[in-house]
Amino acid sequence: MGRKFTRMFDPESPRDLVAEEYDAHQPPPSMPIPRAARGWALLLPGGKPLSLYHQLHDCAALLADARLSERCGEGHGVRRVRLDALDSRQDCVACLLCIKETDYSKFKSCAVDTGAERRKGTRLVWRVDPVAGWSAVVIYRLRNRLVADIRTERELEELADS
Repeated sequence: MGRKFTRMFDPESPRDLVAEEYDAHQPPPSMPIPRAARGWALLLPGGKPLSLYHQLHDCAALLADARLSERCGEGHGVRRVRLDALDSRQDCVACLLCIKETDYSKFKSCAVDTGAERRKGTRLVWRVDPVAGWSAVVIYRLRNRLVADIRTERELEELADS
């Protein structure tokens, strides 16, 4: 998903002002993000409790996690890993945005404070930011779109999964 597709990619489509505003305020990570060929995945290690692996190089969760990793001073970088090598690893889970066969029980539901209101979301991964403390990559629905964003622990409230 990554950056939202706006008119700059399809001039015939109607304008989506929310997507255009979101695009304007989300800087891309400076670390290189390779493309994953068939049979490969993209992994950004160091997430807590598990690291996410992705199949889309422009996945919104991958881009947000890469920005958070840079902000936290981690120099892991995005790696290409064979999918069959990930089957035996217990420290990785498939991203629920770009891989449909995902173990949803590995993710936690949370309430996300967006400033104007609280929205129900899903916390994907935690990282330790030396300045802000614990920060997480979360996804939530904003005007019928899934948005991946970075939030501090003060902006999140864990919900009981039902």
